[in-house]
Amino acid sequence: MKLFKNMFSPKNKKAKKLGTVRTDFYRGYFIKRNSDDSNKWSVVLGDNAGVGEINYIKMTIDHWIEYGLYASPEHFKNSASGEYTRQVVDYKNYKIVNDLGGKNDWYISYRGKLMKGSKEKIISVIDQVEQKRLEKEN
Repeated sequence: MKLFKNMFSPKNKKAKKLGTVRTDFYRGYFIKRNSDDSNKWSVVLGDNAGVGEINYIKMTIDHWIEYGLYASPEHFKNSASGEYTRQVVDYKNYKIVNDLGGKNDWYISYRGKLMKGSKEKIISVIDQVEQKRLEKEN
């Protein structure tokens, strides 16, 4: 048994492994730290690869999971710089989002389809679709 212990244990127990990359697991996706810059992380979402700070990478993953749309970490970095603010309205358990701040810049992924326009118009369309669904059930 001692032979096996010596065979697989490192000579210097305090020696760091060379060539290892730190990874994190967030909402089902692996995030890898960039070996050149400790503040840069990367993630692969579908056919897209994002590189940026860890908090913006996590925002990118959240956006990918919630809306099925890829938004680069730079997009979230620019919005955090005060260029524009993100507004989110919860209506009937659906999130209506405005990233750009304009009156007609609202959007939602509703039942697998992307709707864009003013917040009031999106709310009225949701109400109409829900009303038709209820009429079909009765």
